[in-house]
Amino acid sequence: MSKITVYQLFTITFIFQLGTTIIFGFGGHAGKDAWIGELISCFLGVFLILIYIALMRMNPGLTLVQWFPAQFGRWIGTPIAFLYPVLFIYIVGRVIADIRDMVSTTILFNTPLIIISGVFVFIIAYCVYGGLERVSRLGEVFLPIVLLMFCIEVILLLGSKVMHVHNLLPVLEYGWEPVLKTVYPSGITQSFGETIIFAMFWTETKEPNKVMKITILATLLSGIMVTLFDVMAISVFGDMFSGFLYPLYTLLSLISIGKFIENLQMFGVLYLLMTALLKCIVLMFAAVKGIQQLTNMKGYRVLVIPSCALSLILGMTMSKNIAEHIYRQHFEILVPYVWVPMYLVLPTILLIVTWLRQSMK
Repeated sequence: MSKITVYQLFTITFIFQLGTTIIFGFGGHAGKDAWIGELISCFLGVFLILIYIALMRMNPGLTLVQWFPAQFGRWIGTPIAFLYPVLFIYIVGRVIADIRDMVSTTILFNTPLIIISGVFVFIIAYCVYGGLERVSRLGEVFLPIVLLMFCIEVILLLGSKVMHVHNLLPVLEYGWEPVLKTVYPSGITQSFGETIIFAMFWTETKEPNKVMKITILATLLSGIMVTLFDVMAISVFGDMFSGFLYPLYTLLSLISIGKFIENLQMFGVLYLLMTALLKCIVLMFAAVKGIQQLTNMKGYRVLVIPSCALSLILGMTMSKNIAEHIYRQHFEILVPYVWVPMYLVLPTILLIVTWLRQSMK
C-alpha cells in the first residue's frame, strides 16, 4: 500500500468529518443552541480521538481490525474486529440512501433512484479500486473547492442581508438539557467517533509521529466549520432551524444580490456530493482492507465489487422514506445501539485491557 502524506491525511480527515453533516446541519433538537452543542461535541470528540491515537501507539504497526485480536486473542478479538468492516459497509449504504433522497427531491426529480445510486456507487468502486493514493489525492482536490465554496457562501449571505444576530438570542433559553441531548450520544459519535476508521490508515502515513497533531487539527477545524454553518442558518431561520430537513440547503435558496445572484442551492448539492463521496470511499476502502487483513487474503480488490453491490442494495432497501431513514433508524437504533458500543465502549475497554497487559509485562 502506498504511503500518504500528513497533508493528505488532513484533507481526507477534514472532509470525512464534514460528511453529510454539512447539509443536514447539526443538533436540530437543540434549536437555536445547536451551535453550542457542536462546540461541546467537538471538544469531547478530541478526547475520544486521543483514545484512538493512544491505542495506535500502544499497538505499533497494527490497524484498527488488528488491535482486537492482538489484545483479546484470536477467538474473541477476530469476531469483534469483523464488526467494523460490516458497520462501514452499512454506513456506506446509509449515505447512498441520503444521496438518493436528496438528489431526487432537489435537482433530478424524474431520474430513477437506481440510476442516481448506481452512478454514485460506480464512482466509489472506481476510486477504491485505485488504492489509497487515489483516495488521498481526491481529498487534495476536494479540500480547496469546499473551502472556496464556503467562503463564497458566507460573503453572499452577508451581502443578501438575511442574517440577523438577534435570532441567536436568548442563548440557552431552554437550559442545558436540549444541548446535552444533542451532544450525547449522536453529537460525539457522528463525525468524531467515526474518525476511528482512520486507524486503518494511520500506519500508512509517511510521518506517523504527526498523526495526532494533524488529526486533532482537522477535528477542530471541521467542528468550527459546522458550528459556523449552524450559526448562519440559525441567524437566518431562528426557531425554524430545527424544522428543516436540509437547513443548509434551504439557506442557500435565500441568497439574493441585486436579483442577479440567486438560487444557489446547487452549492448545497455539490457540498453533499463531494463530502459524502469522499466519506463513502474512505469507509469502503477501510471495509475491504479490514476484511483482507482479517482473512489474510493477498489483495482487497476482489472484495470491492461485492461490497459495493451490498451497499447499493442496502441503500435502496433500508428505508421507505426520509423520516424512517433519519429519525427511526439513525437516532433511535443506529446511534445508541451500534455507534455507542463500537465507537465508545469497545475502544475504552480495549484501552484498559491493553494498558493492563502492558503494565503486567
